[in-house]
Amino acid sequence: MKRGRPVSITREARCDAIFDALEAVHAKAGLDGATMQAIAMRAGMSKRTLYAIFPSRIALLRSYLDRVTDQFITPLTAAETDLPIAERLVLCLSRNSRHQGYGLPLEILRAFVARVPSSPEIGRDLVQGVMQRELAILASELQRGIARGEIGPEEDAESAAALLLDMVRPWPIESLLDPARLAPPDAFAARRRLAIRVFLHGMNRPSGYP
Repeated sequence: MKRGRPVSITREARCDAIFDALEAVHAKAGLDGATMQAIAMRAGMSKRTLYAIFPSRIALLRSYLDRVTDQFITPLTAAETDLPIAERLVLCLSRNSRHQGYGLPLEILRAFVARVPSSPEIGRDLVQGVMQRELAILASELQRGIARGEIGPEEDAESAAALLLDMVRPWPIESLLDPARLAPPDAFAARRRLAIRVFLHGMNRPSGYP
Protein backbone atom coordinates (compact mmCIF):
# COMPACT_ATOMS: atom_id res chain seq x y z
CA MET A 1 0.00 0.00 0.00
CA LYS A 2 1.44 3.30 -1.08
CA ARG A 3 1.96 5.79 1.66
CA GLY A 4 0.96 9.36 1.09
CA ARG A 5 2.60 12.45 2.44
CA PRO A 6 2.23 13.01 6.17
CA VAL A 7 -0.53 15.43 7.06
CA SER A 8 0.89 18.89 7.57
CA ILE A 9 -0.13 20.51 10.85
CA THR A 10 -0.29 24.28 10.96
CA ARG A 11 1.53 26.28 13.60
CA GLU A 12 -1.83 27.49 14.93
CA ALA A 13 -3.04 23.92 15.39
CA ARG A 14 0.20 23.00 17.18
CA CYS A 15 -0.16 26.01 19.46
CA ASP A 16 -3.74 25.02 20.30
CA ALA A 17 -2.54 21.51 21.19
CA ILE A 18 0.26 22.94 23.34
CA PHE A 19 -2.04 25.30 25.22
CA ASP A 20 -4.58 22.55 25.81
CA ALA A 21 -1.73 20.36 27.07
CA LEU A 22 -0.56 23.12 29.40
CA GLU A 23 -4.02 23.36 30.97
CA ALA A 24 -4.31 19.58 31.28
CA VAL A 25 -0.84 19.06 32.78
CA HIS A 26 -1.31 21.99 35.14
CA ALA A 27 -4.64 20.61 36.35
CA LYS A 28 -2.91 17.35 37.26
CA ALA A 29 0.56 18.43 38.40
CA GLY A 30 0.39 22.18 39.07
CA LEU A 31 2.47 24.89 37.43
CA ASP A 32 5.74 23.42 38.73
CA GLY A 33 4.82 20.09 37.16
CA ALA A 34 3.98 21.72 33.85
CA THR A 35 7.49 21.29 32.48
CA MET A 36 8.31 21.61 28.81
CA GLN A 37 8.83 17.84 28.63
CA ALA A 38 5.48 17.08 30.28
CA ILE A 39 3.65 19.55 28.04
CA ALA A 40 5.31 18.14 24.91
CA MET A 41 4.35 14.58 25.87
CA ARG A 42 0.76 15.60 26.55
CA ALA A 43 0.58 17.48 23.24
CA GLY A 44 1.90 14.44 21.37
CA MET A 45 5.08 16.04 20.09
CA SER A 46 8.78 15.99 20.82
CA LYS A 47 10.40 18.46 23.18
CA ARG A 48 12.48 19.66 20.24
CA THR A 49 9.29 20.54 18.32
CA LEU A 50 7.91 22.36 21.35
CA TYR A 51 11.11 24.41 21.74
CA ALA A 52 11.04 25.23 18.03
CA ILE A 53 7.70 26.95 18.62
CA PHE A 54 8.38 28.38 22.08
CA PRO A 55 12.08 28.86 22.90
CA SER A 56 11.41 28.95 26.65
CA ARG A 57 8.77 28.16 29.24
CA ILE A 58 8.26 31.86 29.91
CA ALA A 59 7.67 32.46 26.20
CA LEU A 60 5.07 29.68 26.24
CA LEU A 61 3.29 31.13 29.29
CA ARG A 62 3.23 34.63 27.81
CA SER A 63 1.84 33.31 24.53
CA TYR A 64 -0.78 31.42 26.52
CA LEU A 65 -1.80 34.70 28.17
CA ASP A 66 -2.13 36.25 24.72
CA ARG A 67 -4.42 33.39 23.71
CA VAL A 68 -6.80 33.73 26.64
CA THR A 69 -6.90 37.49 26.13
CA ASP A 70 -9.14 36.79 23.13
CA GLN A 71 -11.46 34.48 25.04
CA PHE A 72 -13.49 36.85 27.18
CA ILE A 73 -14.12 40.16 25.46
CA THR A 74 -13.76 40.69 21.72
CA PRO A 75 -14.57 43.73 19.56
CA LEU A 76 -17.87 43.71 17.68
CA THR A 77 -18.12 43.34 13.95
CA ALA A 78 -19.31 46.27 11.85
CA ALA A 79 -22.78 44.71 11.50
CA GLU A 80 -23.07 44.10 15.25
CA THR A 81 -22.39 47.75 16.09
CA ASP A 82 -25.84 48.60 14.67
CA LEU A 83 -27.56 46.63 17.45
CA PRO A 84 -29.04 48.32 20.56
CA ILE A 85 -26.55 48.82 23.37
CA ALA A 86 -27.97 46.05 25.58
CA GLU A 87 -27.46 43.50 22.82
CA ARG A 88 -23.99 44.86 22.05
CA LEU A 89 -22.92 44.49 25.66
CA VAL A 90 -24.24 40.93 25.82
CA LEU A 91 -22.20 40.07 22.73
CA CYS A 92 -19.06 41.76 24.07
CA LEU A 93 -19.26 39.99 27.41
CA SER A 94 -20.34 36.52 26.37
CA ARG A 95 -18.67 35.68 23.07
CA ASN A 96 -15.96 33.47 24.57
CA SER A 97 -16.51 33.63 28.31
CA ARG A 98 -14.31 30.74 29.40
CA HIS A 99 -13.66 29.95 33.03
CA GLN A 100 -16.55 31.97 34.44
CA GLY A 101 -15.22 35.24 33.09
CA TYR A 102 -11.72 35.10 34.53
CA GLY A 103 -10.16 34.18 31.18
CA LEU A 104 -7.77 31.77 32.87
CA PRO A 105 -8.50 28.47 34.60
CA LEU A 106 -8.73 29.29 38.30
CA GLU A 107 -5.77 27.08 39.25
CA ILE A 108 -3.53 28.70 36.65
CA LEU A 109 -4.66 32.16 37.76
CA ARG A 110 -3.83 31.23 41.36
CA ALA A 111 -0.41 29.93 40.32
CA PHE A 112 0.36 33.10 38.37
CA VAL A 113 -0.63 35.27 41.33
CA ALA A 114 1.66 33.22 43.58
CA ARG A 115 4.56 33.78 41.18
CA VAL A 116 4.20 37.57 41.05
CA PRO A 117 6.59 38.32 43.98
CA SER A 118 9.44 36.47 42.26
CA SER A 119 8.36 37.11 38.65
CA PRO A 120 6.58 40.49 38.57
CA GLU A 121 6.53 40.46 34.78
CA ILE A 122 3.84 37.77 34.95
CA GLY A 123 1.60 40.13 36.89
CA ARG A 124 2.29 42.95 34.47
CA ASP A 125 1.43 40.70 31.55
CA LEU A 126 -1.86 39.76 33.18
CA VAL A 127 -2.81 43.37 33.85
CA GLN A 128 -1.60 44.91 30.61
CA GLY A 129 -2.22 42.04 28.23
CA VAL A 130 -5.56 40.77 29.51
CA MET A 131 -7.28 43.18 31.86
CA GLN A 132 -6.41 46.45 30.13
CA ARG A 133 -7.35 45.04 26.73
CA GLU A 134 -10.76 43.96 28.01
CA LEU A 135 -11.30 47.35 29.60
CA ALA A 136 -10.36 49.21 26.39
CA ILE A 137 -12.75 47.15 24.23
CA LEU A 138 -15.66 47.61 26.61
CA ALA A 139 -14.94 51.32 27.13
CA SER A 140 -14.94 51.81 23.35
CA GLU A 141 -18.40 50.24 23.13
CA LEU A 142 -19.72 52.41 25.95
CA GLN A 143 -18.26 55.47 24.24
CA ARG A 144 -20.26 54.48 21.16
CA GLY A 145 -23.36 54.38 23.36
CA ILE A 146 -22.60 57.85 24.74
CA ALA A 147 -22.14 59.24 21.22
CA ARG A 148 -25.50 57.79 20.19
CA GLY A 149 -27.31 59.05 23.27
CA GLU A 150 -28.00 55.53 24.56
CA ILE A 151 -26.41 56.32 27.91
CA GLY A 152 -25.68 59.57 29.75
CA PRO A 153 -23.35 61.91 27.85
CA GLU A 154 -21.54 62.97 31.02
CA GLU A 155 -20.29 59.48 31.83
CA ASP A 156 -16.62 58.51 31.90
CA ALA A 157 -16.59 55.51 29.57
CA GLU A 158 -13.46 53.93 31.06
CA SER A 159 -14.69 54.18 34.66
CA ALA A 160 -18.10 52.87 33.61
CA ALA A 161 -16.45 49.94 31.78
CA ALA A 162 -14.44 49.05 34.89
CA LEU A 163 -17.62 49.14 36.97
CA LEU A 164 -19.48 46.88 34.54
CA LEU A 165 -16.64 44.36 34.49
CA ASP A 166 -16.70 44.26 38.29
CA MET A 167 -20.46 43.65 38.19
CA VAL A 168 -20.23 40.88 35.58
CA ARG A 169 -17.36 38.89 37.08
CA PRO A 170 -17.53 37.45 40.58
CA TRP A 171 -15.03 38.87 43.06
CA PRO A 172 -11.98 36.63 42.42
CA ILE A 173 -10.63 36.45 46.00
CA GLU A 174 -13.44 34.17 47.22
CA SER A 175 -12.92 31.73 44.36
CA LEU A 176 -9.13 31.82 44.70
CA LEU A 177 -9.42 30.97 48.41
CA ASP A 178 -12.25 28.47 48.00
CA PRO A 179 -12.64 26.86 44.54
CA ALA A 180 -16.09 25.62 45.58
CA ARG A 181 -17.26 29.23 45.34
CA LEU A 182 -16.67 29.29 41.58
CA ALA A 183 -20.06 29.74 39.94
CA PRO A 184 -21.18 27.18 37.32
CA PRO A 185 -21.54 28.47 33.73
CA ASP A 186 -25.33 28.87 33.91
CA ALA A 187 -25.08 30.94 37.09
CA PHE A 188 -22.39 33.10 35.50
CA ALA A 189 -24.61 33.69 32.46
CA ALA A 190 -27.49 34.73 34.73
CA ARG A 191 -25.20 37.11 36.62
CA ARG A 192 -24.04 38.64 33.32
CA ARG A 193 -27.62 39.33 32.22
CA LEU A 194 -28.51 40.85 35.59
CA ALA A 195 -25.37 42.99 35.66
CA ILE A 196 -26.04 44.45 32.22
CA ARG A 197 -29.68 45.18 33.10
CA VAL A 198 -28.79 46.89 36.39
CA PHE A 199 -25.88 48.76 34.79
CA LEU A 200 -27.97 50.20 31.95
CA HIS A 201 -30.77 51.14 34.33
CA GLY A 202 -28.26 53.06 36.44
CA MET A 203 -26.67 54.71 33.41
CA ASN A 204 -30.10 56.03 32.38
CA ARG A 205 -30.92 57.45 35.80
CA PRO A 206 -33.69 60.06 36.18
CA SER A 207 -32.80 63.70 35.68
CA GLY A 208 -31.42 65.27 38.84
CA TYR A 209 -30.18 61.95 40.29
CA PRO A 210 -26.70 62.45 41.78
